Amino acid sequence: MSKDRPPGSSPRSYDAPHPSAEGSCARVSDLLDDFLTRGAATGDPLSNDPAALSRIPLGETSSRISLGETSSRISLGEIVDALGDRAFGALLLILSIPNVLPVPGLSTATGVPMILLGAQMALGRHGPWLPRRMLAASFDRKAFLGVIRRAKPWVERVERHLRPRMPALAGPTAERMLGLAVMILAGILSLPIVFGNQPPAFAIALIALGLMESDGAFVSAGLIAGLLSIAIIAAVLLSLGQAAVAVAQQLIG
Repeated sequence: MSKDRPPGSSPRSYDAPHPSAEGSCARVSDLLDDFLTRGAATGDPLSNDPAALSRIPLGETSSRISLGETSSRISLGEIVDALGDRAFGALLLILSIPNVLPVPGLSTATGVPMILLGAQMALGRHGPWLPRRMLAASFDRKAFLGVIRRAKPWVERVERHLRPRMPALAGPTAERMLGLAVMILAGILSLPIVFGNQPPAFAIALIALGLMESDGAFVSAGLIAGLLSIAIIAAVLLSLGQAAVAVAQQLIG
């Protein structure tokens, strides 16, 4: 599998290189297999305590937070650590999947980190970074891993069509513009709109797949899906606004 991180880029500053580096997985489905295997383990209860997690010294994050060291809760830090030195595409994919299927209550918790990731892409950062307090945010382990497991068969079907092509749309230069798109889509995803998180999450997932496999066709599909999702959400908000105005006029009149 090709890397979505530019050649020569350095690993995350808060994380030592992980054994499951991006190049170790031949396919996107292998990444999900690896993620689910680590997520199935249980252990250190420290990871269940976000306050304790936020107090871990910066250099010890990788050794103390692994996906196999928690029980009922899974922290964002554990998710990041389990992906090791993989770049933006892998993390965006993992965070977007629970919003595509979706899992209730995760749109803001996953959308806000994706806004920050998009900003880093736009600024040309070589690898993802998230603040320690954000890494301490946790989700229900069973629900999160369950939705990743449900998504795996679909990913296996999709990855048959993934291949390096249209490199200008998936390279380091394009990644800056894609970062802006991710920021906008993740911002929409974070809004408390019923069923409003699925279209932008789907668009982000397509962009992530394109980045991971240097597939400009998937990136293009993600951008088109993003434009459609913006149009859908705008139509929903407009309808809600018109309904609110109509109700207000009835109450006043």
